[in-house]
Amino acid sequence: MAESISGLGAAAVAGQSRAETDRQKLADDLDDFMTLLTTQLQHQDPLDPMDANEFTTQLVQFASVEQQISQNSNLETLIKAQETAQLSSVASYVGRMAEVKTNQVQIYNGEAEFNYVLHEDSVATLINIQDSSGRTVFSGEGNVSAGKHGVLWDGSDLSGNQLPDGLYKLTVTALDADGAPVDITTTAVGKITGVSYAGDEPELIMTNQAVKLADVIALKQEAIELSEVDSIAAAQLKAKASNQDAVNSAIAAQDSYNALVTLAEDNDLEAVQTQLTAAEKAVNEAAEAQSDANEAYQTAENATSSYVAAEAAQSATAAAARASKAASEASIALAKAKAAVKAAEDAA
Repeated sequence: MAESISGLGAAAVAGQSRAETDRQKLADDLDDFMTLLTTQLQHQDPLDPMDANEFTTQLVQFASVEQQISQNSNLETLIKAQETAQLSSVASYVGRMAEVKTNQVQIYNGEAEFNYVLHEDSVATLINIQDSSGRTVFSGEGNVSAGKHGVLWDGSDLSGNQLPDGLYKLTVTALDADGAPVDITTTAVGKITGVSYAGDEPELIMTNQAVKLADVIALKQEAIELSEVDSIAAAQLKAKASNQDAVNSAIAAQDSYNALVTLAEDNDLEAVQTQLTAAEKAVNEAAEAQSDANEAYQTAENATSSYVAAEAAQSATAAAARASKAASEASIALAKAKAAVKAAEDAA
């Protein structure tokens, strides 16, 4: 069964407008009336002719209806002109950045930007983001002062893993001094990539999220800039995530080294000793990188300017990358040692 078509294109698909349909019906009714009238005149009693006022009144009524149909046709033309203008106007949004009211945040090219508005001061604010399965992928403390606050999220989960692009559920909760919930409005920022005319009203497409025009708060050519306070907070969040990444990498490197120590104790092979030395070097490098990431994170936490906080966040990210590289080297050393042991066992 074919789907029904609604929206701004429906009238065009239907073929005829309402006024055209009414005009055709009026013409058919008028033909029937004239046929009946002619027949009545032909068969009227010459001694008792028809009252001319009666059919004259009926003709006037037909003329009145025709005039009303003509007015309806003009109105339909005006409405179509307005719809065409609206289509052009909405289409001009494509390619621009938009801020919209929503409880979803969208990771796009590995990052996401969203805002929340506290309608009064709170004593505690919590930001929580979940994936489609309901799993919490991000959680952090938010600002407690009333007003609008922006967040730049690097799209990594609580374990530091990069999440795929897509939509995630955003929840921001806050409590006042009496423990009562504070009213909060959440918005997301993204690029308008298209327009949908499938429904009764056109909707903007923000990557793969449909957005009603009534929910659009702001439009800009470029990404919406954060305030100084929110820029610092965003950098602090990034530095914190990078520091956690470095911690996880240092732990992974140490685990690989510990496994290699056990392997070396059980297998007196030169190849294993060589890989043990390589793993020890990787552990030291991972620990050093983790220390640098932590120092950068502390700098970001104490920063009073967005420039200092951003620099610290970049340093933390670089340190986390070094720690990840070291963890990978330790893992490779363990794999090579295991392969050497297996080769010796097979040779024996």
